Amino acid sequence: MAKSAGVKVLVLYGAPADQDLFDAYFEQTHCPLLAKIDRLDALSINRVAGAASGASPYRVVAELHFGSEEAMQEGLNSESGQKMARDFARFASGGATVLICHSSSEAI
Repeated sequence: MAKSAGVKVLVLYGAPADQDLFDAYFEQTHCPLLAKIDRLDALSINRVAGAASGASPYRVVAELHFGSEEAMQEGLNSESGQKMARDFARFASGGATVLICHSSSEAI
């Protein structure tokens, strides 16, 4: 059985109408907001290069790591978490899918 290693929030940012505009805004404005979320243990930003079937419907996948569900809830509901959430409408023309995952430190 895998040991619990916290909670991971995966944010799949849809392919935007203007990739250059998205990239500039994401790097300069949104990514710093992600990094400031309270109780966040780690942040990984993944640029999507493609999918097994060809083109991907996503541009970026962000991984937000929290130590527990409580830490995740506190972080996302904090002022910094809410500021980040409100920022989506400013640039994420391709929408976003948010997944909450229980991560583990061992293979299942």
